[in-house]
Amino acid sequence: MSEITFVLLKPDAIERKLVREIISYFADYNIFPKLFDLQTATAEKITAHYAEHIKKFGIEFELESRIMFEGKAVIPIVLAGSNDIIQSVRNIVGATEPSKAEHGTIRGDLGKGDNYEKADLEHRLVANLIHASDSEMAVKREIGIWLPDFHFDSCEKEARQ
Repeated sequence: MSEITFVLLKPDAIERKLVREIISYFADYNIFPKLFDLQTATAEKITAHYAEHIKKFGIEFELESRIMFEGKAVIPIVLAGSNDIIQSVRNIVGATEPSKAEHGTIRGDLGKGDNYEKADLEHRLVANLIHASDSEMAVKREIGIWLPDFHFDSCEKEARQ
């Protein structure tokens, strides 16, 4: 299972037409999409995806996440690559806060330098282009939300071969 991970291209990435460019960052490290889909984000999927954050930060976070996502295009992607792909992808994506992301990362190069302070003042979430799972448990949970027809057993079979 450690040879796959999950990312979600957020509405700001799609609106700015950065999909191909973002995928190329992963391709440079021999990480490629195994499955992806263009979807319209629903309140149910957003609430499920951000359940931990909503529990931690409250209803305001839920409302802000729904404003940012609901009814907008997103692209959930299962990425495949070598061992430790979860951490590798998170390194390629860069710091969650684009203003602190290093040059050479997706958020550092393509982000518009958004930060938490500005987002808080504007009562919105930080615009950071992409979500990347942080653990195997999160990978399974998030794929289950966005790409429920994905078969994990096929990845396990490939890994054994």
